[in-house]
Amino acid sequence: MKREQKKITVLSTLVIGLVLLFASCNGAKENLIEKKEVEVKKEKVIELPKTLYTKELITMREDLHGIPSKTLLMGTQVNILEKKENWYKVSFESKIGWIEEEFLVENKLEDKDIFETRSILTDVQVDVKTKDKDGNEIVTKKTIKKYVKTEVSIRSLHDLGDVQFSPINKRSYENNPKIDAKAIYISLYGLKHLDTNVNNYIDLAKKSNINAFVIDIKDDLGWTLFPSETSKSMLGTHYKRSRYSDEKVKALMKKLKENNIYVIGRISTFKDTAYALNHPTDAILDKRHGKTYQSRDKVKWLSAYDRKNWYYNIQLSKEAADLGFNEILFDYVRFPDMVRSLDRKNLLDYRNTYNETKPEAVQRFLKYAHDELSKKEVYISASIFGQIGISPTDESIGQHWESLSVVSDYLNPMTYPSHFAPGAFGYKVPDAHPYGLMKAYSKRVNKRDAQLENPAIVVMWIQSFSAPWVKGHIKYGTKEVKGQIRGLKEENLNGFLVWNAASRYYWDAFEKTKPVEKK
Repeated sequence: MKREQKKITVLSTLVIGLVLLFASCNGAKENLIEKKEVEVKKEKVIELPKTLYTKELITMREDLHGIPSKTLLMGTQVNILEKKENWYKVSFESKIGWIEEEFLVENKLEDKDIFETRSILTDVQVDVKTKDKDGNEIVTKKTIKKYVKTEVSIRSLHDLGDVQFSPINKRSYENNPKIDAKAIYISLYGLKHLDTNVNNYIDLAKKSNINAFVIDIKDDLGWTLFPSETSKSMLGTHYKRSRYSDEKVKALMKKLKENNIYVIGRISTFKDTAYALNHPTDAILDKRHGKTYQSRDKVKWLSAYDRKNWYYNIQLSKEAADLGFNEILFDYVRFPDMVRSLDRKNLLDYRNTYNETKPEAVQRFLKYAHDELSKKEVYISASIFGQIGISPTDESIGQHWESLSVVSDYLNPMTYPSHFAPGAFGYKVPDAHPYGLMKAYSKRVNKRDAQLENPAIVVMWIQSFSAPWVKGHIKYGTKEVKGQIRGLKEENLNGFLVWNAASRYYWDAFEKTKPVEKK
């Protein structure tokens, strides 16, 4: 009996021990679960702001690094949906996309405006004094039309739309410092015998003050300098074999860098036959023929409104940046010229999905280009018609001086004297006055830029060719090229780009700057 009771006592102790052990383990497990829940809760406690405002003109992306889907103005309020690294997923109206964190702020920022004083015919009330039959003076009010000097916003005055005049955040890069570029243009054909020609150009540059080359990355037929994966994927069967092999282009860039040549890559942006052939619905439709619009030179035009065109040109630019180009120059960054009669008759379909004005589209493309290429520490520049510097409007091509200056690192007006109409700056034949025209033009654009915060650096295209089609033209040579450079320098514009379609130059016009002797 005592033995049985002893067994029961031992068994009871064992059971109690097991129960306590289980409870202890279970408690530890519960504590562990509680800890994990606390940790999970801590991870979930990240609170995103409900809304933010755009800091400057910015482009939403369909995905983190994809095709642009919508351009938002400074001060636009967006709803915050998600955050990944330094990107926010946002919604605006019916659109959803991604914006980088650096372009969003908590408080709404206002865009500035620029005014122009104009005499405008306005209704004005004036006092009219008369006398009654008893000779008493009577004063009555009368409304008359009178020209009154009024400050008018140039946005509304010239139908520019929602272009912005507050400057974007322009950077300078330690590994790619800005210079006063004194450049010659070298076409794809000009590089035909790559080794020999480049060596000649470098040797001549060393004996002069030329410190930069403008080299075609893509011409208006769609030919590229180097084999481009972007072009291959976007052009399909219309892809044109690149002019040079990848190895040759890398060797070229290495040689230029070794000789301290600053390299500017020129891209024919919205004038591109190859892309238009493969993407006809992204190009301008000429309703007269039911085909893509082409200019008199038989080259087809893309629409500057179409975001796929934007994406293609920027992806190609990034490839060039990776090869070592210091700056990307966007040429034909506009709508076609000489189409006003077609526009009036609504004969061109520009594929204007977002109902933008032409100046809005061009400004927004350049802002997108700046966003993307600044990540590569590469500058952007835009070639523009010379007329744009002296016109208050966009000349119906989407290029308006102030709206381009605030979003570009450099502006390159094509200030060829031969391209100005008789009477420009008081010259019956502007082509015959290279120095005077360049000096007068420089004064005008400097005055315009003075009203802007952080405008683009102006680097003019100058003329190094004769223009026999101009009545009263003169032959251009060393004297005429030097005259243009002198006109720029006297107005504190120290850089220039020299154009000759055949890449032939008067090298003695580019005198090497002599160092100042110390006394």
